[in-house]
Amino acid sequence: MNKYARIPDFILDLHGFTIREAEKELEVIFRNKSYTHVRVITGKGTQRETGPILKTFVRGYLLSRGIHYNPAKQQDGGEGAVEVFLK
Repeated sequence: MNKYARIPDFILDLHGFTIREAEKELEVIFRNKSYTHVRVITGKGTQRETGPILKTFVRGYLLSRGIHYNPAKQQDGGEGAVEVFLK
């Protein structure tokens, strides 16, 4: 185990959510302000011909609000998750 690995305060799994439902959940989590590290699992979006909808939405949502995130490590969801760091 990596001694520098950070365990998230909260994990939000958005599999099966619509964009509207995902946005509501994100707003609740980030309004709470009791978390400093949240893992948001969106999935890779491989089931859609048009590409990953939730993955694209979540990254855009975070960027538009100036919220810092990193792609998750492979063992933590890889391309289908992001690590969000809040102050």
